[in-house]
Amino acid sequence: MTILRTVLVVDDEATIRDGLKHMIRWEQEGFRLLGDAANGQEALALIHELNPDIVITDLKMPQMDGLQLTTIIQQQYPEVHFLVLSSYDDFQYVSQSFRNGAVDYLLKPTLTPTLLLKTLHNISQKLSHTKGSVTEETQLQESLNRYLAGYEEPLAPLADYLALDQSQQQAQILTTNFSGFRANDQLLHALTEFTQSQPQLKTLFFQTSNKDAGLVISYPEGTDVYSSLKETLEQLRFTEPDAFFTLSVPFQKIEQLRDHFVTLKAKSQGQSFFYKRQRLVPEQELFLYIESERFDTKKFLRALLDNNFLLGITRIEEYFNDMILSNVDPTFLKQQASSIFYTLLSRLEEEFPNAPLFSRLKAEFLHAIGHVQYLEDFSDLLLATIDDIRQQLTTLSPLDEDDLLVAIQRFIQDNYTKSLSLSELAETFHFSYTYLSAFLSAKLKMSFSEYVKKTRLDKAKELLTQSDLNLSEISEAVGYSDISYFSRIFKKECQVTPSKYRRLNQL
Repeated sequence: MTILRTVLVVDDEATIRDGLKHMIRWEQEGFRLLGDAANGQEALALIHELNPDIVITDLKMPQMDGLQLTTIIQQQYPEVHFLVLSSYDDFQYVSQSFRNGAVDYLLKPTLTPTLLLKTLHNISQKLSHTKGSVTEETQLQESLNRYLAGYEEPLAPLADYLALDQSQQQAQILTTNFSGFRANDQLLHALTEFTQSQPQLKTLFFQTSNKDAGLVISYPEGTDVYSSLKETLEQLRFTEPDAFFTLSVPFQKIEQLRDHFVTLKAKSQGQSFFYKRQRLVPEQELFLYIESERFDTKKFLRALLDNNFLLGITRIEEYFNDMILSNVDPTFLKQQASSIFYTLLSRLEEEFPNAPLFSRLKAEFLHAIGHVQYLEDFSDLLLATIDDIRQQLTTLSPLDEDDLLVAIQRFIQDNYTKSLSLSELAETFHFSYTYLSAFLSAKLKMSFSEYVKKTRLDKAKELLTQSDLNLSEISEAVGYSDISYFSRIFKKECQVTPSKYRRLNQL
């Protein structure tokens, strides 16, 4: 199998980078272009991530020039070969670059595809001598990396190595994104330990330029791969506490490999948010995101404009209670929280300019929400912020509960003949359904519906003893359109029928 030598291009001029990219047919000539960078700092990050064989670098660049870059490469990445691009007047720089370990140089004004190719092949031969022979496994890993990146690769060698050309054999993909890892060697150590402890498995490590890494694991049907992996990956809990892995559904054919990888990557996006204490999650247990419910911005802003901040907070609570219990994309969830709490806290800052807590809470919340990694922590942050706001509001503008109760009782007295609901009452007084239900139960020692019924029956008793209205008219007058229902309710609460109550209580 042909080994493609990997190349990174570094130049601050985009036209030079683009020209080099298209100057030769890289893969047909035995090379693979990994990417490009506009300065030495960008290049170092890519070298650390991609580990190229060859770096082609300009000398004069902003932020970190080519000489600084070559010095660091020589010190930290001695296995990387590099050649420099120079102009006619860069002789002093070129001389220094050779002292730093450059293997060759190219003059930009006279650069041709033939000259570039000749120079690269010379470096490739030196790499063959210095790196020695490459194992079959390493060659297959490189082929797998290219295949998963979207390149066409011969699949027969991969199928043969993984024994996927045999019956009763299947495979799964273990994947993670190591962009947040503290040290990549911990991941490699854990995966190597797993491979060595399971001799019945065929495994092949992969690592893409998008920082996706993992294993393709092939095994005889009936093998419990998940349990073994779970035990092995648990050792990362101290060194890489945020490491998160997903495991694909099984498949039997090598031709299915890339599709399963792409599907698993897509499904895994943001999933670690829901699994704070679970390091490995099978694909079939991943959440499927649903379209999120829209926040009723109109009602929320109405509450804030009316200075009914407690109602605004309650609307926030109700919305996020529903959202947290749903499978909502974590990015959207955090964006909603940022926007809604920013609006609330900004309005509180305007209304209470002498209360610095709201400004501090806004700054702290917006910073914290951007760094929240797990749903549990997201929920804790919202609850703590809401609690702080409520406590401060209680100090600034305590609610006159007695006046509220009198107003609600007056409203019920004025409207008991109509169809009344707690939802309507909440809309009228700009409080949440939940808050009003608890408030009335605490103050009246009965539920809202019980209080409305009591009010209606008290009025019915009055009409039965002090008017000549018949039962049907009284039933209608106190809000019951069905006289049979009215009679049943009356007898249940008063232990006598309306007719008998009238006879017993008339003078």
